[in-house]
Amino acid sequence: MAIKREIAEKMMGEKGTLLSSSFSVIPDGYLGLVDCTDGRRLAVVCSEKSKTNNAWNGAEFEPAAENKKIKMGLFPLNPNNAALVRRLVSWASPSSCGVNGISVAFSEWLGIVNSQLPNLFTHKQIKPVLVDFTPEHSNVLKRNFLEAMDTATWSVLSSGYKGGWAANAAGLKTEEEIVKALLYGYSGIGVDCSDKIDRSVEKLSVEESEKRFGELDRDFKEAIDKSYLDAQFQVGDVTITFEEKALHRMVLEFGQAIMFLQNMYKDYLDDTPWDLDFEVDLSRCDKALTPQEHYFLANELKRAAVKFDTLCVNANTFKQEMKENLAYHAGIAKVFDYRMSFGDADLALDDLAAVAKAFNYRVNFKLPHVLWMAALQTIAKTDSELMNRLADRAGLTVPSAEALAFGQDAGTAFAAAFGKALGAEEGKEKLPVKEAVEKEQDLYGENLTALVNGFIRKL
Repeated sequence: MAIKREIAEKMMGEKGTLLSSSFSVIPDGYLGLVDCTDGRRLAVVCSEKSKTNNAWNGAEFEPAAENKKIKMGLFPLNPNNAALVRRLVSWASPSSCGVNGISVAFSEWLGIVNSQLPNLFTHKQIKPVLVDFTPEHSNVLKRNFLEAMDTATWSVLSSGYKGGWAANAAGLKTEEEIVKALLYGYSGIGVDCSDKIDRSVEKLSVEESEKRFGELDRDFKEAIDKSYLDAQFQVGDVTITFEEKALHRMVLEFGQAIMFLQNMYKDYLDDTPWDLDFEVDLSRCDKALTPQEHYFLANELKRAAVKFDTLCVNANTFKQEMKENLAYHAGIAKVFDYRMSFGDADLALDDLAAVAKAFNYRVNFKLPHVLWMAALQTIAKTDSELMNRLADRAGLTVPSAEALAFGQDAGTAFAAAFGKALGAEEGKEKLPVKEAVEKEQDLYGENLTALVNGFIRKL
């Protein structure tokens, strides 16, 4: 039985204020968000024979007074219902970014549902990654990966944004973490191989490193030398060559990382039933790849049939290397067909447009501190007592609201101190930051809009 749209809207409106932007068609009915006297609820109107009737969680359906074959229920915004929304409403589910175009990624640490952020990307040639969450964030904030995904789901549904968004589980190091992220429906998986890079090799003498290389399998050693020595590799307008002793060091330094990435890819990411971004994450390695190391890593992964979509580095660590060898790194990414991703770009990069252009507008900028900065600005303007407590917890001087900005010393310091300010340390009371910001949603939205638009304008 087909239910008329106006009937469903009328039924939802009788329960509270319907957010028209959230109203969506689902199989055998409709759903939408309704602001009721006791808070926001998910309203579902469907036929009595709907296959999803028994899937919704937290309440019961009631028959409509006018037609007993039509049912309606008001349900809480819980994980079960968020998962159903992602399954039934295509635009409320994250999708992969692929290897083309520009994207910007946000880390939402407070769990605040807001409709402003998604809509800032309407008619923009930039894809928002509304979840860029790491195990580090989860441990510090005592907030799991599913909660981060659900917050983004309700934000997108309330906004009505249909332009497409992504969710990236970043910095994953274990099989358990990868499996959980896949089960939660993340559209991107970032595997952190930073601690698999053997930095101790850099301290070895030439004789010591050659001795260790000499202990490897003879056929493997010959294949490596044949592949890289006495050859020139064209990457864009520049060429890369390898020196024998340096090449052997690379094999020793990056060998474990390459094997780790190959194993994780083959076991979990090679044949997923949906499009998935695979991110090779080096952002926690305090090492900037040389052009030779970058090429070697990318080429060896390709030879191992590992298809990755982005290579993530820390923007601050990589900054000087880009100044000196930008053409090489851009050329390598183009040759091997992946995007570069820059962690902490909001703190480290001044000219996003120049970086995007250099990488042929195939790049991801991670802006993990933007939403946190908007929250700090909101608190600084409305709750001086809480701001004092945040500063004390972080071991910093109380700033003015104007000083909490990117490019300002206070802004940089407070951005880096999110763990101390928000972390639930044993014996310390958790500060009511989320509650304070949610009471000032309009101001928070204004601050967030100004900050995000500032970065969008740079692109």
